[in-house]
Amino acid sequence: MSAKGAVVLVTGSNRGIGLGFVQALLERGALRVYATAREANSLRDVSALDPDRIKPLVLDVNDPKQRQAAAEQARDVTWLINNAGVPGSRDEKSRILAAPDLDEARLVMQTNCWSPAELCRLFAPIILKNGGGAITNVLSVGAWYCVPEVTTYSMSKAAAAMMTAGVRAELDRGPILVSGVYTAGVATRMSGNQGMDPVAHGRQVLEAAARGDTDILSGAGVERLRDEVRADPKAVERARIERLHAAKAKA
Repeated sequence: MSAKGAVVLVTGSNRGIGLGFVQALLERGALRVYATAREANSLRDVSALDPDRIKPLVLDVNDPKQRQAAAEQARDVTWLINNAGVPGSRDEKSRILAAPDLDEARLVMQTNCWSPAELCRLFAPIILKNGGGAITNVLSVGAWYCVPEVTTYSMSKAAAAMMTAGVRAELDRGPILVSGVYTAGVATRMSGNQGMDPVAHGRQVLEAAARGDTDILSGAGVERLRDEVRADPKAVERARIERLHAAKAKA
């Protein structure tokens, strides 16, 4: 899948990884980019990057009416990038037993898995009608193992990885490349602005899509993490458990 000449819809494009995708797509010759965010005001600076090629759309991915409206407005899309997501709180609400309830877990799962699945359902027929293209779901290395400080985030990304695999299987006989992006160490608000520049991350993903990769690794240290998990997944799990309880003991 080449970015050149593509018509791309990127969810959550007003900052971070999503904004990096928009900039990388413009560099690589995308014909049009539908940049989406929950608030129109947050898209002004994004639109200013290239007013002729960037089409701002208000889209809260958890709002069924807004998802439908986006699909009706962006009928020429050939590439869907499901990037919008939430990390959840970095406190007990992001766990299972310690949380006062599972309301946040449901919100994180909705945002990171169910809503991207709904967007796949809406845009796959559009992409097929336009001759084929790609669906790219932004996941996380948190799908490979549980990060117990934010269990709900790992749950949602692991579920989204399986959702991506299911979509890929259903579209296997059609001209749509379905990829999952396993990110680590990208400089965003979630990471404390530490790691790879989001534009560089976007370029890596586009290059991988151009090769036809279905599992895309991008970000600082992602290959090292992959190798650690492959070598001894139980050791990786135990290290995260020990870190959790060491932090609790200090609190």
